[in-house]
Amino acid sequence: MIHFPYTKRIPLPLLLLFRLFVVLLLMGLSRWVFYIFNQSSFAQIGFWELMKLFFVGIRFDISAIAMVNVLLILLMAIPTGIKYTPLYTKITNYIYIWFNAIAIGANLIDVIYFRYISKRTTGELWQFFGNSSENTVQLMLQFITDFWYMWVIWLVFLWLLVKSSRIFVPHFPSAIRTKKWYFTQSIFLIFSLAFIVVATRGGFQLKPISLVNAGNYTSSQNIPLVLNTPFSIIKTLGKQQLDTKSYFDEKELQAIYTPVHTKTAVNFAGAKSLQKPNIIIIILESFGREKIQFYNPQTQGSITPFLDSLLARSLAFNGWANGRRSIEALPAILAGIPSLMPIDYPSSAYAGNRLKGLGTLLKAEAYQTAFFHGGNNGTMHFDASAKTLGFDAYFGRNEYANESDFDGRWGIFDDAFFSYTVDEMSRFELPFAAVLFSLSSHHPFTLPDGFEAQKNLSPFENSMLYTDFALRNFFAKASQQSWFQNSVFVITADHTHPEPETSWFKNSLGIYAIPLALFSPKLEAHGPQTKMAQHTDIMPTVLSLINYPEDFLAFGNNLLDTNASSWHISYINQSYQLNDGNYFLQFDGSKTTGFYALANDSLLQNDLKEQQLPVQKAMEEQLKAILQQYNNRMITNNLFVK
Repeated sequence: MIHFPYTKRIPLPLLLLFRLFVVLLLMGLSRWVFYIFNQSSFAQIGFWELMKLFFVGIRFDISAIAMVNVLLILLMAIPTGIKYTPLYTKITNYIYIWFNAIAIGANLIDVIYFRYISKRTTGELWQFFGNSSENTVQLMLQFITDFWYMWVIWLVFLWLLVKSSRIFVPHFPSAIRTKKWYFTQSIFLIFSLAFIVVATRGGFQLKPISLVNAGNYTSSQNIPLVLNTPFSIIKTLGKQQLDTKSYFDEKELQAIYTPVHTKTAVNFAGAKSLQKPNIIIIILESFGREKIQFYNPQTQGSITPFLDSLLARSLAFNGWANGRRSIEALPAILAGIPSLMPIDYPSSAYAGNRLKGLGTLLKAEAYQTAFFHGGNNGTMHFDASAKTLGFDAYFGRNEYANESDFDGRWGIFDDAFFSYTVDEMSRFELPFAAVLFSLSSHHPFTLPDGFEAQKNLSPFENSMLYTDFALRNFFAKASQQSWFQNSVFVITADHTHPEPETSWFKNSLGIYAIPLALFSPKLEAHGPQTKMAQHTDIMPTVLSLINYPEDFLAFGNNLLDTNASSWHISYINQSYQLNDGNYFLQFDGSKTTGFYALANDSLLQNDLKEQQLPVQKAMEEQLKAILQQYNNRMITNNLFVK
């Protein structure tokens, strides 16, 4: 065993340098842990490319280390004799150990959380901890229980920090508070301040590095390997403001793209027979397309047998989410507002903007509106978001008021809450509009007593099987209600699932693949549709079904309008992404960073951006126009038709 003497004394500048170097090594080691546990998400990276990304990541690690350790650096550099006393030394030791242990802990949390959001955690993390309705302590305990090995790995890192703090102790100079001592200590302080500034900025360039700079070294999908979580969190704290875009003048902009919709026709058989239909939007937690046999007929054994049968009787589209988190889904589905900024809309500085969400517009047409989610009231700010989007009534765990059906973590089990939802809707005045958001297919995937899990399925897959069972019972009960025949059901998911198995569902495009379908007893047309459909298409489509007479705003298209274009927009890892079904464009706000032909390159391995194809220029213009409309309307509080 290697023995380090605890009495080795070195000058303070060398002691500080040694400690920062140790943290740099540990940050690099935690990046290896991140890669090893998520290797399947970066399977396309060769060895030397990986080494290059890890080397480039040192720049971002040094920046994070400087920001995390600014207090330690200043305390060890200030020209005062107190810093040699035992108490002062003990304080700086504790700051060194715990500040860096927390930073490395953030990196290790993302080892697991990355599989859910496909990016490094940002400043929005504090929105979760600041929400008392989230059962934060319980969920953290559940995380520690389920992923106990990450706790063990973190304790190893903590042990290494403690050990490194004891290898050397500060050398006590024989003479202090002399002119020479103050001079040398002042030089030490100046160099320390210079290091903080330069390291935090990431070098001597004109602008400090930010998350977007990682895109200079690799594709959007690999950016999480370059970044580290402390850097991502610190750099996005309070950075919710969007930049005004001026790619085009107003006339050019309106000619290329506008989110303002006028009344459009309904072209599908049977749709015109619907008279002010009831609208029920069902959002299934984490139901990615990969796990649904309807979309993957080659798979053996279905874990969503009822949903498969329902999709076969529906207008079933290849659906796309506009975000990676539940909180991003509601503005997209219910207001046509995609998630195109580093933080989700409900947590952003623009959450107070005026919206005319689907609930608001339907109320103007005499609809009774309600939102159903069996979770703890206040979770993900669903209750506040629902009200903002125009849904007057909110039904959650509090309204359900039967704790015997509580899953112990998130809320009420789906089957019980779905049945309750049908009962409540049957009391509504007609017509009504309701949103039902499922819950049980969320980690930790708890199942109620009496539901038999299948041994060949993972806990998540069993939770999908249970929610599918609940969905079957929901439709069986709803079909017996008088309002059922004149109702339209929109079935979709909030985002994809946490267990992607195939390469396509792990890349920057496939991580958004979700179901999206329209079902109604009066819709004669059914089956798979070739048109793409994204969350932001839902509101324009629903409004066309009710023959909505006014103009409205949504960053999507009416799926029932055969003349409307179809595309999907998203934002991840500081990259805007536009998919038109044939080509896939990635754009960092100023230049194209990736361009792929999907017909023969679905895994996004052959970047065509240097060829400057005409279709690339057209998609760049479209994306710029969407961003200009999005940013400028968000900034000026103009997300509605006056």
